[in-house]
Amino acid sequence: MDIVPIFTEEIMEPLFWVLEQNRDIMQHPLYHPEGDVFGHSLQALQLAFRETNDTDLILAAMLHDVGKAGHKLGHDKVAIDLLDCHCSAKTLWLIENHMRIWYFLSGEMRKLSKVKELIEHPFLPELIHLARIDKSARNPNRKIKYDKQNIIDRLNQCIERRWS
Repeated sequence: MDIVPIFTEEIMEPLFWVLEQNRDIMQHPLYHPEGDVFGHSLQALQLAFRETNDTDLILAAMLHDVGKAGHKLGHDKVAIDLLDCHCSAKTLWLIENHMRIWYFLSGEMRKLSKVKELIEHPFLPELIHLARIDKSARNPNRKIKYDKQNIIDRLNQCIERRWS
């Protein structure tokens, strides 16, 4: 059974545009020695492609920091506003919570209802995986080629592998 490609240039172009707005948006070198948000996002994307076929997680890895072009603090909320009509509910939830997981893991999340909300959420495993990818995508010596068609092709291959 052939699977019809879901990801097309038309679907992906708004996501690529938002991602591209993060070229030359520099990050604190102590936390992000790899440089700008764009390079970090491409590293995260490459790691996600290597580790999963979950296209929601892959897109969250690619887009989790796109709000930094607007505001570094609260960039997760800015990203949700930018991506709201272009991503699935799962991808949006992962992006929205990608900073929150650090408060959970460090023990800084004190309110029991917030802790339980994360623990009981069905996407918690993917959120932890996204945190791992985010933390790993910080290599100052790794430069990733940006190839839109390759990204589209790889996303469609993930769907084929996952559902065939």
